[in-house]
Amino acid sequence: MNENSTPSGARQPIRIALIGVTGYALAYFEDLNKLVDSGRAQWAAVTVINPEQAPDQMQFFKDRKIPVFADYREMLDKEQDNIDWVCIPTAIGWHTQMTIDCLRLGKQVLVEKPLAPTLQDVDAIRKVEKETGISICVGFQHTYLEETWDLKRRLLDGEIGEVKRVDCIALWPRSTNYYARNNWAGQLHDGHSWVLDSPLHNGLSHMVNLILFWTGSELDKPGNLVRVSSETYRAKPIESFDTIRTVAEMANGIEAAVILTHSNTNAIDPEIRITGTNGTLVWRFRGHHSIYTRDGDYSIKTPGLLRIREIMFETVLDRIEGKGGYFCSTEIARGTAKWVNAVHDAAPIHEVPQIYRQHVDIVDGESYDTIQDMEYYGIRSYLEKCAFADLGAPWAVQPRSLNVRDYNNFEARYCDNAALAPQAVPMK
Repeated sequence: MNENSTPSGARQPIRIALIGVTGYALAYFEDLNKLVDSGRAQWAAVTVINPEQAPDQMQFFKDRKIPVFADYREMLDKEQDNIDWVCIPTAIGWHTQMTIDCLRLGKQVLVEKPLAPTLQDVDAIRKVEKETGISICVGFQHTYLEETWDLKRRLLDGEIGEVKRVDCIALWPRSTNYYARNNWAGQLHDGHSWVLDSPLHNGLSHMVNLILFWTGSELDKPGNLVRVSSETYRAKPIESFDTIRTVAEMANGIEAAVILTHSNTNAIDPEIRITGTNGTLVWRFRGHHSIYTRDGDYSIKTPGLLRIREIMFETVLDRIEGKGGYFCSTEIARGTAKWVNAVHDAAPIHEVPQIYRQHVDIVDGESYDTIQDMEYYGIRSYLEKCAFADLGAPWAVQPRSLNVRDYNNFEARYCDNAALAPQAVPMK
């Protein structure tokens, strides 16, 4: 073995290509730079479709003579011999094709969550993944933490007894600027691909991924959805929903309820409560997690939010170098797509009547379209484990359910622009 090789045969340092440098991709750019500064990686190439919005990044790459391309396909074509690892923090609708194109060239891939918009897309990716023998890493960053896997072991070992139920709440306000930041935010379809953007499928999808992971009956296997019910609401001028309560039943009998919204005023950070026959595990977005049992209570400290993302990039690099490490596989990520797809196929999006909406202007120039008393009904639903309508929310409807035991294809039953969508990703 020569000095430039690793146990996996990859070059040292690993050569990185990045598709996008603005929006959330800016965080990728910053964290990848830390790996470059440490000497573990080096820049190979980058794709920037909006250079006018990224003057600092463009100067950065110019100063270092790093090739910059306007189209990722041209970058892959011209620089493929210089690239080991491609990072894809792009619009959801491009994840599938970009990932498949990189896999077919034999490149390692980190694709930002969600893996892909539909089950058809996910399965198309997984087919090529199997053909090439390359394990994709998906950007559900909490799944890269040792603490996440340790909690799964504790659950499987029966530390809180037999798990019976999971409840999750996350009330994160999102402004009009959030939805104006690109052409697909809050959309079902972007004219190129399904997107299905929503709290469930984007900013708060980490919660769904964690719930599915922790409810799996084996350490590295996610829970298997067999039934999904949902009630979805829209209070903002978007195609998709901005508020949801959805309940899933797993094949092992565990029930999981998730309450998410971007249409509130006061933020309530994500919390996941796992209830067993001998205690409760409470996962918190910030700070400490807690385990409460008949034998005593204790807390588990976790890394800060920025450090969690750094761990993800370090772990992917470790895996490329043949060192292993915990990661989010496409098998784990597939369940999120199934849950999201099932929600859209189970029930139509309910438009919140104008009388129950509020438009809130904040002094920093941001404005928010909200649902009146959303925090009140969200917290009560979380604590009392019931639908919004059962609590008397005047804007609510009863949830609808869908048997998803054999559900493998998104049908777009309640999407207005279903005719625009491709049925599957071309496999040529």
